[in-house]
Amino acid sequence: MDANRLKHEIKTGIKRPVYLFYGQEDFLIEEAVNAVANAVLPAGRNDTSCTLLQGTETTLQEVLDMADTVSLFSSKRLIIVADAPYFAKSSGISPEQTARLLNLSKKKEADAYLIFYAAEISRSLKIVKELAAAGALYRFDTLRNTAIMAWLREKMAGYGKRADTKVLQLFLAQVGTDLRTLTVELEKLVTFLGKQAEITEESIEAVCARNIQTNIFALIDAVVYGKTPQALRLLQDLLAVGEPPLRILSMLVRQFRLIGEAKELWAAGERRLAAALSLKPYAAQILSKQAQQVSATQLKYALTLLLQCELDIKQGRIEPVLALETLIVALGQQAS
Repeated sequence: MDANRLKHEIKTGIKRPVYLFYGQEDFLIEEAVNAVANAVLPAGRNDTSCTLLQGTETTLQEVLDMADTVSLFSSKRLIIVADAPYFAKSSGISPEQTARLLNLSKKKEADAYLIFYAAEISRSLKIVKELAAAGALYRFDTLRNTAIMAWLREKMAGYGKRADTKVLQLFLAQVGTDLRTLTVELEKLVTFLGKQAEITEESIEAVCARNIQTNIFALIDAVVYGKTPQALRLLQDLLAVGEPPLRILSMLVRQFRLIGEAKELWAAGERRLAAALSLKPYAAQILSKQAQQVSATQLKYALTLLLQCELDIKQGRIEPVLALETLIVALGQQAS
């Protein structure tokens, strides 16, 4: 990953006069900008020699002219250009501007450092190809699966914390995969744990906010295990934040169908539920436990109740919230 390459370069003292960051993971780009700023200037982005510009409001010519202007405050200066449009296919960057930017990028001892970043660029542009060849192009894609786990472990280690894989999966399942949200929730965990190094499932449950998807998952779990009072509380929480009753019902139907598929896979000798059903590992673990809890007779009865509830709501025979409450009580009695 280019994020790791950048960290290694900064750690070994490599500082480039020109950086071009791009990609859909804006949080990683923000981290990269801060890392370079801290390496170049004593106070990073807060330094008086750091200038922040909006690319849509500043021409590339103006940026280059600023880079050639001597700073009154320091021997070094840093110019950060957000949402830089100069590297898009239709940007119209001139040969003169290309040459000036390339000359800046090749300087051994730089007085000015430039950081450009944007969500999208054109890799076919000469300037982009040249910057890529010089190692100044960095791509920041959305993290998936093992990459986000590695990022999270590194983030935790930076705070002096650690967690096993099961706990990390719970954290991701409960909080989601947005890096900003994960960072905020991790900081809350760090404060809560104090000197304790190990992050536990209990600490995550006590501190971290659940997203809507997680609350639906918890509701399904409570229904399967016959925890009717808890299921009804979770239902009210979901309704309070505007979750549509029919969506909640559809998620219940989906989970019970997944339980049926899991039982069929087991009967056929398949044990890798995550791969077979395209589920995340933590979700597959929960499904596995639910499938062991529900018998074939209970599953058939539950699906009958769910489909009847959906039909009653759509045909207007019962008010949706009352239908869900009645359904949850009936499923709870059946589970018990």
